[in-house]
Amino acid sequence: MRMVRVKFKDSKNDAVGFLELSKRLRVICLPDDTYEIPSSALAVLDTLNISYTVVDTEGFDNAIRTIRTTASAKI
Repeated sequence: MRMVRVKFKDSKNDAVGFLELSKRLRVICLPDDTYEIPSSALAVLDTLNISYTVVDTEGFDNAIRTIRTTASAKI
């Protein structure tokens, strides 16, 4: 599964985008208001006319590794 890291273009889109995505699928929240979602979820954002920027594209294993590294760094 391809994962994409997205950042919404403004705070209104951030709230609405996160809410709509979380209703439909699992969303991984990362620091700096960045979210990791499956690439197929971009169609949901496009349908709802929510503007976003794709920050990075990676595989699911790398996404999990990022979460573990970020979580352990805060301990």
